[in-house]
Amino acid sequence: MELKLTKKNIWKLFWIVLSGILLYIGVNNDYDLYKEPLAQILTVENGNKNSTVDTFKNKDETTEQKIKLKVLNGKNRGEIVYAKNTYSQSGGYDQRYYKGQKVFIKFEDKNQSVLITNYKRDVYLIMLCWLVIVLLFLVTKLHGFLSIVSVLLNFVIFLLCVQLDVILNINNFFWLFAAVSLIFLILSLMLVIGRNKQCFVTFLSIFVGTSLAMIIGVMAMYLTHDRGIHYEALDFATQSPKQLFLSATIIGLLGAVMDAATDIVSTLFEMKRTQPEISRKQLFISGQNVGKSIMGPLINVLLLIFFAETITMAILFFRTGNSIAYTFEWTMSLGIIQSLISGIGIVLVIPSASILSSIILGGRK
Repeated sequence: MELKLTKKNIWKLFWIVLSGILLYIGVNNDYDLYKEPLAQILTVENGNKNSTVDTFKNKDETTEQKIKLKVLNGKNRGEIVYAKNTYSQSGGYDQRYYKGQKVFIKFEDKNQSVLITNYKRDVYLIMLCWLVIVLLFLVTKLHGFLSIVSVLLNFVIFLLCVQLDVILNINNFFWLFAAVSLIFLILSLMLVIGRNKQCFVTFLSIFVGTSLAMIIGVMAMYLTHDRGIHYEALDFATQSPKQLFLSATIIGLLGAVMDAATDIVSTLFEMKRTQPEISRKQLFISGQNVGKSIMGPLINVLLLIFFAETITMAILFFRTGNSIAYTFEWTMSLGIIQSLISGIGIVLVIPSASILSSIILGGRK
């Protein structure tokens, strides 16, 4: 695709670059928006390295830092304070600080001694969001903005759902998240695809595939009496661990099935637009072929996401002398079950999307 440097495109590029610069300057100097004290590191003095060995013969090195900081907000703005930090070479539970970084601090006493609590990371987060929006605008124009709107709305609805669960302390909260997943589906399809026949077919395909996969997964766990499944391995589970696991599973399953269904249905609708005389059988076969081509990559994506989520805990378990079976049981089993249920959903949505599309689009109309 050839990009023409017309006057209109030059102005677009100018406004994009200007918005990025202004956004960076604004976020980089938004100190007064925070109630927690912020400070900028002026100097860092690193001490000598000390070697350490734990009970499992793991070797590491620790270094002490003396840090000079300048307070950026609050009643202590402009004051010079000092902090100490100890970081290790492995960086498991600590981190190294450098000159120029902006950090959150906590005052310990009146002797200008502070404790560094965390980095100020909003600049990186906001600029990444700006980059995503710009790329969507350049590639998809209005369609990209509708996708962003659907993501934001889904995020707000999810937060409201979590707050509702926390406030009311609902016992059977799985059905709350199941209903929210249905709202996610309807809202996303309506905004991205629009109110049309393609949206209706995509919705039915996703609903059928997700429901069947969830039923199969729950029935398998029921028939095996949840043998070998440790729901208590969930991090920070404050309510029923099983319901929390199923709630997370249905949301992840919906995302996987939605990806496959939208690819198949959109492809078949485009085929019908370009080849109006195509038959139902040809549409069904084409949908099956599209599904076969995307099924493998999508399932591999699920596994890669699962590996990325569990690799840190798995390495920690292995490093502390645990066996492969024990490590798998307590760090990987729940993720594998979720991936398998999502994989089943992807497999089931291929025939459902193909059949529904061929029925509705088939014939000579």
